[in-house]
Amino acid sequence: MKHFLKGAAVLVIIIIVLMVINVICNMNGIDLDSVSTGTVAAVGAMLIYDGLLKREKNKDDSK
Repeated sequence: MKHFLKGAAVLVIIIIVLMVINVICNMNGIDLDSVSTGTVAAVGAMLIYDGLLKREKNKDDSK
């Protein structure tokens, strides 16, 4: 359950950041491609989640 909550938190943070970026770009007249934006969001979320898991594993191994 702990990993699910971490994954959900990472997803929420990524979505909020992307929403802010999209609003700023739309106000400046720049249209972002949804396919590339979604791909970048998914890869970014996976990398952040993987980093959180590695950091947690390193803490557990050092104890």
